[in-house]
Amino acid sequence: MISDEEIKEEVTELLSKLIRIDTTNPPGNETPAAELLYDYLSSEGYEPEILEYVKGRGNLITSLKGEGKTRLMLLSHLDVVPADPRKWRVHPFSGEVRDGFIWGRGAHDCKGLAACEAVAMAILKREGFKPKGEVIFAATADEERGALAGARWLVEAHPEKVRVDYMINEGGGLVLPIKGKNHYFVQVAEKGVFWIKLRTRGRSAHSSMPKAGVNALMKMVEVLHKLGLYKPPSVPTKEVKEFLRRIVGEFESVEEAIARLEREGPWLAEGVRTNMMITMVPTMIKAGIKENVIPDECETVVDCRLPADFGLDYLKDQLRKALGSLEDVEIEVIGADPGTSSPYDTIFFRKIEESVSKFDPGAVCVPSTSNGGTDSRFFRAKFGTIAYGFRVTKLDVPLDEFRRMVHGVDERISQENLVYRTKMLVDIVKRVMG
Repeated sequence: MISDEEIKEEVTELLSKLIRIDTTNPPGNETPAAELLYDYLSSEGYEPEILEYVKGRGNLITSLKGEGKTRLMLLSHLDVVPADPRKWRVHPFSGEVRDGFIWGRGAHDCKGLAACEAVAMAILKREGFKPKGEVIFAATADEERGALAGARWLVEAHPEKVRVDYMINEGGGLVLPIKGKNHYFVQVAEKGVFWIKLRTRGRSAHSSMPKAGVNALMKMVEVLHKLGLYKPPSVPTKEVKEFLRRIVGEFESVEEAIARLEREGPWLAEGVRTNMMITMVPTMIKAGIKENVIPDECETVVDCRLPADFGLDYLKDQLRKALGSLEDVEIEVIGADPGTSSPYDTIFFRKIEESVSKFDPGAVCVPSTSNGGTDSRFFRAKFGTIAYGFRVTKLDVPLDEFRRMVHGVDERISQENLVYRTKMLVDIVKRVMG
C-alpha cells in the first residue's frame, strides 16, 4: 500500500515537471507535456498513445482494462491560459515548491488534476486492480481555446477510444464548510457558451467634419449602453433547485432560498444567481482604420452564457429585447456550444457520495452548475456520458484569493490537497469499477 508521503513526493514531482513545460494556449504546444505523462505511465506498465490533431497538439490516452463493458474516464487538459511573470511572486512556469504548495500556471487549471489522475492510474496498476470494464485516462489539448485540437476533435475522430459511460473531469470539487458541515460541489451541469458579433454600420468622412459622416462607433456605444442596462430573466433549473435544497433545506420559493443562502456566504448566493441568468458580456471591440477617419463599421464580440435548458433562439430573442428600438444592428453567431447536464440521481453520484463519506464523515455532496465550459460538454452531447466535475479541492488559501488565482496571479495548490484528491480518485474508481 502506497503511503501518503510517497503519494505526496510522486504527485509533487510530476506536477512540478508539468508546470515547467510551457503550454500557454495559444499556441498550446501540449505534446511535450503529453510525452512527460507518456514516459511516466509507460514506466508503470501502461501502453499510452499520443494523438495529435496537428503537430505539437498532443492528446494522451491510456487505459486499464478488465472484464466488462463499462467505461470510466479520468479527464484533464494540458494547455493553460497565459501568465505574466512580472505580476507573480514566483515565475509562473517554475513549478516551484514552497511552504507546502506547488506554484505555477496550471496548478489548479488543470495540470494539478492531470498529475493526480496519472498517479491514481499508477497506484491502481501497482495494486493489481482489475476493473469490471475499462478505466481510461485522457489528458487533452486545447481546452482553453474551444478544444478544436483536443476533446472536440477526439469525440469525432476517435470515438472508439473515448466513448465512455462515466467521467470525472474538472469543473467542480470545491469543498466549503457550511453550517458546520463540509459541502463537496459535484458539477453536473454547465451553461452554454455562445459568442455573438454585433455590427453597426455608418458612413466614412474626415473626422474634422463629423456631420459629414455617420459614426458606427458612436452607434455601438448606444448598443453597449442598452446591453448594460438590460436585466435578463432568471431561470431556476432543476440543478439549481437541488443545489439550494441540499444546502438550505426545503423552501417555498427560489428567492427565499437564495436569501437564506446569502446569510451563509454572499458569494454563494451571487454564484447561484449567475447560474440562473443569461449573461451577455461585451469582451472585444473593433472599429476604425485611421485616427482622422470616421469609422463606417464597428464590431463588438459579446460572450453569452445560458442555462443548459436554453439555446440560440432564446438568446437571439433576449438580444432583441435588450436592443429594443435600436435598428440596423447586425447579429452574427461566431461560436455556439449549448449547455449540457448529467443526471445526479445515479449510481455514479452515489458512489462519489460513499467515497466522500469515507474520507469526510458527515459531509454533503451537492450537484452544482458551472458558469464556464469544460470538455465534459463534448462527451455528454456525443455519447450521453454521465460526466461530473470533481476536482476535489479543500480551501488552502482564503476564498477570495482562491477565486482570483485560477486564471489569475500566483496560482498554486497545496501538497495536502494533491494527496487527498489522488486518494479519493483511487477510491472512487474502485467503487465504480470494482
